[in-house]
Amino acid sequence: MATDLAEIVNFHAVALAQAGCKYIQVDEPLFARQPQKALDYGIRLLDRCFEGAGEGCQKSVHICCGYPGYLDQTDYLKADPKAYFQIAPAIDASCIDAVSIEDAHCQNDLSLLGLFKRTKVIFGAVKIASSRVETQDEIEERLRAALEHIEAERLIVAPDCGLAYLPPQVLQAKLTNMCAAAQRCGCKKPRA
Repeated sequence: MATDLAEIVNFHAVALAQAGCKYIQVDEPLFARQPQKALDYGIRLLDRCFEGAGEGCQKSVHICCGYPGYLDQTDYLKADPKAYFQIAPAIDASCIDAVSIEDAHCQNDLSLLGLFKRTKVIFGAVKIASSRVETQDEIEERLRAALEHIEAERLIVAPDCGLAYLPPQVLQAKLTNMCAAAQRCGCKKPRA
């Protein structure tokens, strides 16, 4: 089934790339929860998703680590923090140009970033299911710590994941602080 799904995604990824799409991202909900399966066949099939998409578009994968059910939930299931470490070298060796990792809700061991030798890291810098607005200084402090392990040109600052839970005023405040912190640190901001 996974092979069949990769073929379907590939058909659409190639069509998007041929239509001029510059960024294509696959959201991967299980790699961090099942890293051995990711290594056994998942990353190979992720490569298949992008086969033939060409060099004109950035091929990205978001590796989810947790799914809250509602705003301010804290007791939701999260992936083992070691999972990113297990799969990072294989992701770096794949066709993926940029990997999106969640950091705000789990505070990774940032030596993880050093495992990505060529791949850009889309770094989750604000929580997506917390109504607390991270300050610009808090975000900047974490980004500076990240920059000890990866150069600024390969660090793209973004929210952990989707922002559907956040009320508009909280969303605006989080993104404003995130972008200001990224700019002060010399990191790339998320693309519009």
